[in-house]
Amino acid sequence: AYVREINKSLDWELPTDGPKTLNGLIIETLESIPDANVCLQIGRYQIETLQMTDNLIKSAKIIPLPVEDLDD
Repeated sequence: AYVREINKSLDWELPTDGPKTLNGLIIETLESIPDANVCLQIGRYQIETLQMTDNLIKSAKIIPLPVEDLDD
């Protein structure tokens, strides 16, 4: 899926200054092709790869993390 489409559909703020797809964003962040069930954090999002096919992330679970109050 395209990062911009995910951001637009869910009103999220995944980084858009690098790879255009979620697959590319995860691989770039990890600096390798992950196995299934790898967890990582990108910005304020926790991402878990769920299913891999060849060198592609077939499915992933993304959980937005709570935004900390920056006024404190």
